Amino acid sequence: MKKIILFLFIVTAGIGANAQLSKTKWSGTLMLDQPVNITLDFAKDTLVAITPDGGTLETMTFTVKDNVLSITKAFGQSDCGTDVTGKYKFDIKADSMEFTLVEDICYNRAGVLDKTKWTKVKK
Repeated sequence: MKKIILFLFIVTAGIGANAQLSKTKWSGTLMLDQPVNITLDFAKDTLVAITPDGGTLETMTFTVKDNVLSITKAFGQSDCGTDVTGKYKFDIKADSMEFTLVEDICYNRAGVLDKTKWTKVKK
């Protein structure tokens, strides 16, 4: 019985961690070749970076643990490999969020996400 309760606790904690960002959208600007306004659309375990014209810049899978967002490219425009996970601490205050690089060997992603600020998109 204790094993079942422990298993349910672990599963629930994992679901609850992603819930912090799941089903939210955040707008901000990435410094690509030029500044580009982007919307980050967090689903259950997928994150899509959307351009102003509605195109997909990148689709990633994500997990959250202890306010650290781990993201891995599924497909998209960056040179990041689909086997490379980047980790970013995020801090949410009211309707603002900021990313701080923890570790990411993909320079394309780390170079544009570190120290970015995002505003929650109201439904």
